[in-house]
Amino acid sequence: MRKKTTAVLAALGSALLILGLLIASIEMFAVSQDFYQREYKKLGTAQSIGISEDDLARVTDKLLRYTTGAEDNLDMQAEIQGQMQEVFGEREKAHMVDVKALYLGARTVRTVSLALAAVLIAAAFLIGKRDALRVLCRSFLWVSVGFVAVVGAIALYAAVDFTAFWTSFHHVFFTNDLWLLDPRTDVLIQMVPEQFFSDLVARIIARFVSIFLTLNIAAAAGLIYIKRRGRAAAEG
Repeated sequence: MRKKTTAVLAALGSALLILGLLIASIEMFAVSQDFYQREYKKLGTAQSIGISEDDLARVTDKLLRYTTGAEDNLDMQAEIQGQMQEVFGEREKAHMVDVKALYLGARTVRTVSLALAAVLIAAAFLIGKRDALRVLCRSFLWVSVGFVAVVGAIALYAAVDFTAFWTSFHHVFFTNDLWLLDPRTDVLIQMVPEQFFSDLVARIIARFVSIFLTLNIAAAAGLIYIKRRGRAAAEG
């Protein structure tokens, strides 16, 4: 009974840890001013919008601060195509209300997931005692197989047809069509076109995979160490 309880706690803790780290990987780039500036230079965003690079950086800063809850509104003006105007229209602002809610919700899930993971893993060690590390490493590796299947399928979908993937993403996470913006007139979609998000998703996956692989290598190394230690103890 103790072994089964330890295994369940370790598996749940592992799943929540991986989920929390995935969301943390998303946050790492989704609201990174440095990432946005690199993409703007790569895609020639300032030139295509008709805005100065300084104004674009200022607009981006306000947009990201709004998304993270540090700003209450997106009311601001900038010179675009030679005319001083309000940067975002009402439809863009309404969509960003949804984006902000999604981001803040994800941040809450990340915090709760990592906190619960710590509690569950600690409980597994308290209950499992000497056997806890072996059970945790094994559980983490098994849970990882499931995550690889799910995340791998999503990554493959995005790689094969990013447009379809991105459309599906919006249908899943948004209950309206405010995300359907006009690239001819809406500055928001001009700032972050599909190629921007394609690069963003690729960067997120790369970062998450590096963290994920590191943890799996550590778990595998832990199992090998425990096995060798047990064998040495038996021979001694």
